Amino acid sequence: MKSKVIGKYVIAVAVLILTIIISKWFIVNEAPGIVASLEMESDAMAVVNYYHPVQIKMTAQPAEADLEIPPSVTQPRFGFIKLGNSADSLISIMLANEPDSGELVLYIDKNNNEYLGDDGDPGWDETRPTYMTKDALVDVAYFDNAEQHLVPYPVTFYRYTNKLPDIVVAYRNGYRKGFISLDDSIFKLAVFDDDLDGLFNQLDRGALVIDRDADGVLDGKTDSDEYVPLWQRFSVAGKTYAVTEISPSGHQITVAQVDTAVFTSQELTTESRAPAFRTETITGEIIDLAELRNKVILIDFWATWCKPWQENLAVLNKTYAQYHKRGFEIIGLSLDYDLEHLKQFLREHEIHWPQISDGRAWDMPLVEIYRVQSLPKNFLVDKNGIIRYKDLRRRDIESKVYELLNEPEVSE
Repeated sequence: MKSKVIGKYVIAVAVLILTIIISKWFIVNEAPGIVASLEMESDAMAVVNYYHPVQIKMTAQPAEADLEIPPSVTQPRFGFIKLGNSADSLISIMLANEPDSGELVLYIDKNNNEYLGDDGDPGWDETRPTYMTKDALVDVAYFDNAEQHLVPYPVTFYRYTNKLPDIVVAYRNGYRKGFISLDDSIFKLAVFDDDLDGLFNQLDRGALVIDRDADGVLDGKTDSDEYVPLWQRFSVAGKTYAVTEISPSGHQITVAQVDTAVFTSQELTTESRAPAFRTETITGEIIDLAELRNKVILIDFWATWCKPWQENLAVLNKTYAQYHKRGFEIIGLSLDYDLEHLKQFLREHEIHWPQISDGRAWDMPLVEIYRVQSLPKNFLVDKNGIIRYKDLRRRDIESKVYELLNEPEVSE
């Protein structure tokens, strides 16, 4: 059994890699490129339904030796993000006590001049009971065609009030948007730099959303047919296209028609068999999906920082307590970086089902195998190992678990 499961795992990974290789290979047979100009926009989450958070570790010393800070600040801690492709791509941030109120505020070197005293109010934009947020337009320097220019790049920062005291989290709040002419028709499109390095030209780290149905609305949900990873070909009006080039700053995109049909990887639908895996939990136990025969299983991708998932937690706890002895199991796959914090969170919230996490977050292999692009993401698997429901929320979790538990068991 073990060799069969490992074999299925290897095959699934091989299929994913082959998809990327084939997709990129076919771009060689392309027509002349179609070029479009794109403008920077803010509020990426109004288009897409996901973000990839970057954890910034705050330390006692700044990464930039020449960084200057206001003389009035006390107890400063420093961090940075890297944006753009210039020689000075470090953007410093600082947590410090505000001189008058004593409140902990966030300084951001928005103009990247190595001085943290001239970038506006360091206070948080929004304060909630468990977290604080701040939006910033950061001047990012790019070299495009041997010329350097600055682009205001929207970034959202947030910090928890009751955990991870030395961490500030950031994610891209900006994206590029414009119009492109394909087959004598005009389509709206948007491009996203998902890994928050400010570089749009890395085709394996971003996404394209194109208004395929020409209704004027960009539908960037990851299960929408208007959402496409940048490396993947896409079809519009019966023709197939591929992104061949994007400028580092994202101000220009080149798309070419290719002479092959779209090759799509296997989609996990509500009729798919759940991809098998055998791996170790954070407590050292081995969990093998193939051995959980005749059980109803919720495969639950989540993270402690994911606020929408936390809205499901009460129902998850209730459903697990009520139906676990009847054959219901939850397998949690946490996309947290800090495993010690994860274990503490599990204890505090009395979460008792198995948890898989390797501290690599989005680089966990099962993220690719299950095509996870956003959190929370869950798959409810029946006693036959078939995915029956996806992306369940709150009350639906309990009702669907009850439904599948009352179906007949698999015959031997």
